[in-house]
Formats: sequence, C-alpha cells, structure tokens
Amino acid sequence: MYQSTYHVDKTTDTFADILLAYGVASLLERLLRANVGGATVRIRDAGSVYTIALEKPVRPGFEQIPWFCDLPYIQTGKKGPPDGWPGPVVDYAAERERRSEYFAARGQLSKEARRPGATVDEFPELAAVNALAPRPDWDVLAQINQMGAISAYSKVLSAWYESRACFPDLLRLSLALFATTPNDAEAAVQKWKSLSKEHAISLTTVTPVQVLNPAMGKGINRPKADGPALGNPKSFWLLEFLKFWGMRRAGIPRIVKPPKPVPGRPPQDRKTYVLRPVNITLDTHDKVYHRFNRAMWSSTAVKMDVLAALRYTDTFLEQWLAGQLVDVRFGEEPGDYVSGLSGAFYKDMGSAVAVLNLSEIGLPRWMRVEDEARGQAYRALLDEHGRVVDSLQERNADEYRLLQLYRDFLSAHDLQPFFEFAAGYARLTMSRMNRGQWSPRFTTTNLEVLIMGHDGKLKPILDNPGFQNVAAAIRRSTVIPQYFKAKGQKGPYDIRYGLGAELLRQAAYPDRFIQALSEFLHDYNRETMQIFERYKGKPPVHRSPVTTEDIQQVVELVDRFGSQTVANLLVAFGYAREPREGEGDLQE
Repeated sequence: MYQSTYHVDKTTDTFADILLAYGVASLLERLLRANVGGATVRIRDAGSVYTIALEKPVRPGFEQIPWFCDLPYIQTGKKGPPDGWPGPVVDYAAERERRSEYFAARGQLSKEARRPGATVDEFPELAAVNALAPRPDWDVLAQINQMGAISAYSKVLSAWYESRACFPDLLRLSLALFATTPNDAEAAVQKWKSLSKEHAISLTTVTPVQVLNPAMGKGINRPKADGPALGNPKSFWLLEFLKFWGMRRAGIPRIVKPPKPVPGRPPQDRKTYVLRPVNITLDTHDKVYHRFNRAMWSSTAVKMDVLAALRYTDTFLEQWLAGQLVDVRFGEEPGDYVSGLSGAFYKDMGSAVAVLNLSEIGLPRWMRVEDEARGQAYRALLDEHGRVVDSLQERNADEYRLLQLYRDFLSAHDLQPFFEFAAGYARLTMSRMNRGQWSPRFTTTNLEVLIMGHDGKLKPILDNPGFQNVAAAIRRSTVIPQYFKAKGQKGPYDIRYGLGAELLRQAAYPDRFIQALSEFLHDYNRETMQIFERYKGKPPVHRSPVTTEDIQQVVELVDRFGSQTVANLLVAFGYAREPREGEGDLQE
C-alpha cells in the first residue's frame, strides 16, 4: 500500500466514480503535502479504473500526521458541529443572506457590467459588489442542504472527526483500499469495524445520497436475486466522505432556469456537472476549475449543457495561454486533459427531487493548439459560438431543436449535426432580421477554423475561388439585403427567402442540386446586370456577377466531394458574415 500509484474502480459509470477519484486524489495530495512539502498528483482514466499517479511515492510513516479536515461543517439552525470540532464551519443562514445581498447589488449594475467575464478594470463599480461575493463552494453547500443530503454529510464529517483517535489507522486503511484493483471495500469495512469497536465509533455505513450517487435510490437493492427487499442501499461511510470531498473539488451544481416565466416561485430543478478527467494534475484542474466555476452561470437545461462545454474549454485555453498550466504543452488540446462533463438532471418534485436524466457532454475534440496564435483563434471562435448559442431560447420549439443539434455536434465530434444547426440557424437569422431583431452570426474565418479542425480534407473546397464567390452570392442575396431592409434601407436587389433550405432540399441528388444552384446563379446574374443597367453603371450597391468559371469549379467540387458536403458548406458560409462586416454594420 506504500506506492506511487493508486486506483479507484468504476463501479457505477456515473459521476459517483469521478467524485471518489477526486476525493482519493485530494487525500493523497494532503499526505504528500504533510510529509514532503507537496508533489504532483495526476488523475488518469485507465478504462475500468481511475488511476492516481503520484510524483513521489507514499512511504511508511506518512500516515503519522495530525488529524485534518478540508470539508467545512454546515451549521443550520441549532444543528452545529460536534463538541470540540476544530475544522472549518459555515453558518448557512449567514452565507445565504450574504448571497442575497450580493445579487441585490448586482441587480443595480448595468447589463454590460453583469455579463460573465466583466472585469473591475472595465467597470470599477464591480469592486464593491465583488466584495459581497458568496463563497466559491456555495452551490455545493446549498445543494447538500437543499437536496436532503445534510444528514449524511454531517454523519460522515462526525465520523471523520471521531476517527482522530485512530487517524493513522484510518489512513492506512484508505491506502490499502485503493492500492489495488479491484478495490476490496469489504475488507476495508471489516477492518473499520475492528477499529470502530476498539475506539467506540458507531458509524460504519450510511445511505448513499443522490447528490453524490445519481444512479442510486430506494428500491430493490439486493446483491443476489434471492428475494425482494425494498429499502435503502448502504455504503461504507469513508467512501461517501471522499465523494463529498470530490464534489467540492470538481462539482458544478446549478439551478436550471425554466424555459418560460412561471408565476410564483419557479421549480428548483437542478443540474450537477462533474469534470471527467482524462489525464490531468490536480494543480491544472484547480486553476481551470475555480475560474470556470465563477464563469458558469445558470441557464435553461440544454443551453446550460452547451455553454458549460464551451466555457470550460475557453477557460482552459485562457489559463493555458496565460502560462498558468505548467504541465500543458503545445500540440495538445483541452480534451486531452478533460474529456467533458458528466451530468445529472434533478427534477424538483416539491418535497423531494428525482433524477430524470444522466448525460455526458463532451468538450470539442478538434482544438489542437499548435501555438499561441492558434489558441487565440480558438478562443475567438468559442466566444462567437457562445453568443450564438446564448441567443437561443428553449421556450421556442425550433430554437430548442437547434440547441439539441449543437449539443450533439459537441459531443459526437461530427460535422453533420453542425450543418443541420447552421441551416436551421440561417432560417432563424432571416426571420429575426425580418422582425428587426439582432441576431449574432458566425464569421467565415471562424467557420473555416471549425471545419479544418474536424476534417482537413475539406480545405480544397474552402480555398476554391468558385466556392467562395458562390457563397458570397448567397450572402448578397439573403442576409445582407435582409439586414438593410430591417434597417429601413431597402436596396435594389430582391431577398431570396428560403434559398438555403431549397439548396439543402435538393442536396441528396447531385443533378437536382446543380440544377437548383444554377437557377439561382442565373437569376442572380440577371438581376445584377439589370440593376447595373438601370442605374447606368452606378448602382447604389455594387455586387459582382458569378462567372461561368466559378460555376464550373463548384461542379467539379460536387463531383469530387459530393453534393451534400458542398451544399452544407455553401449554406453555412453563405449565411455567415465576413470578418470585415461588424455585427451591427454589415456592408457589401
């Protein structure tokens, strides 16, 4: 059990395993800090287990350290910590009041000052408000209290406190438990029973709470099918203590906002996200996690999934490019360290909560950072995509479907859901503009970064002059004139509503697609020349015709790459904006 590698079995394939891995890693980190002054602790996903690799091994005698506790006792009402408790204590009511004052003060700020990422340098008034900011772990503590886990939490902290009489023995037990795989939990329980009897400690098992164990609940919980028995499952208290520790280290609990306003108090549905490690040190994890926790705001269910993945990736890149992540190297990507977020959706049933959904949200796996310039380009892309996603509302069925498509795109590493998203978002953009509403759009440069990150074989399409000119023709027939119309500046050219949908409808059949595209380009050139002649060579808005060479190049691309691929890319780039076009200042 004195070694440099420890193991945590994956027994549930939910974030309960991840929490336990972070808890064990935290315990090992504490042992190293007390004996050798600190050393790198790394968590790796090794398939059936999580492996905790230590820069320096645990040696005999490391367990001979004074009792400690990094988890705060939550004091609610008259229920306080055990007599003589030397660890941290949180007055729940006082922290809740402070949080209310913080949000009341934030409500007085401007909309710009309230946005995620706003800084004191930009808005000095934030300094006074930030002084009232709640504890970084408030959401974890609130979840424990509000979801009925406070009793189990208090029990395991009390047992940890009572174990100070045999603390080195408890630490040795812990080292032995995770030194081998499979973890022999039964042997650990039997060893603890002997220790607890000797030192008059009553607690051995507790009911695992769904805050930590989303797949567990009251029901048929017998290890053998030898008869029905309705009741609560039991778990060794030390495992649950370590999971609580892991939740404070890697959990992101948030309230889910309802899609539509509801009268009175809205339901307190919740989502908990836990970062799923691939190969990451605790130091790197902490630096990204703490900033991400501050930037991750509550939202509606599907949108929050998407924004969680985008914001974590952006935060990772931000810390990386700032030189804060010493073990991260160019040529890698955030997904090499954290694969995504494991989540659980808890439905508010009034007097209780029920787990309705378990999910996995993947990080983008196409962001290989070769140098700082590439990293900054990815951050610009993430910011742009975040604004597009944040503009969608789940109360609208079409926009809800778009959010689902984008989430599928993130998790599946597949361009097809993104193409479907881009096509649907193009229709939405035209509709918004027609109503005079602002709609953020993708830029062609960031679209190219995204496409190339997924499939470098498509580069010949994006670099093709004919493709670029045809995409520009689509843009000049749809979003650009629609924008000017919405501004009361109707131009001389007709707006081609439904153009993107028509091209995609015919995309499954190369001949039909070429015919539909040719008809559009014929009308485009005819209208261009008519307007040119009408204004005697000086139209108020000039646009270049599409040449026969442009058309021939696109036809060759269709022959080489297929009509659906070319159609998807034409629509995506045709409804995007050029970087020189500001969001609110489109120009031809």
